[in-house]
Amino acid sequence: MTGPDALRRENGIVLDAVQALLGLISSDVIAVAVLVEAHRVELTFWVRGRTPEIEEDVDQAVFELDALFSEEHPLIESRIHVGHPDPTMLGSYGRMIYWAK
Repeated sequence: MTGPDALRRENGIVLDAVQALLGLISSDVIAVAVLVEAHRVELTFWVRGRTPEIEEDVDQAVFELDALFSEEHPLIESRIHVGHPDPTMLGSYGRMIYWAK
């Protein structure tokens, strides 16, 4: 899928990801990005430290995003990085949907 349909799909998934994150962004989260591919969506979290609470929130975000899709949808994966996103790599992360001040 290319062109306007792909962009419309990506925009929809990004909006759903933002909705899925509501209430799950703690002060330990530095940034969140969404990478949308044909058969896969990746949520990437940058955090101050990896804790059971962070892992639970990430799992909950994946669950919430999954619930927002109708019947057939892409695989949803997540990654957690300790530290800040590399500014030189921003394009490879997909769309940044949250970045703490």
